[in-house]
Amino acid sequence: MVAEFEANLGHLRTREGMALAKRNGKLRGKQPKLPESARRSIRRRYAEGEVSLADLATEYSVGRSTIHRIIHGPPAGQS
Repeated sequence: MVAEFEANLGHLRTREGMALAKRNGKLRGKQPKLPESARRSIRRRYAEGEVSLADLATEYSVGRSTIHRIIHGPPAGQS
């Protein structure tokens, strides 16, 4: 019972800290792996058929799933 109470206090403190960080503009979530200029280049080159998805992943040192999300996901700013 005491352990459960202490765990709840910890969760509460964590949530309060996250809310404070968000208000101060410090909590922004995970940042993109590649800059927007690289993302545009990936979309263009893939659309033109220059390279495969796997080739792009190797070139940019990211997983194929990251390249797939860039190509088939919404453009930046439209999340």
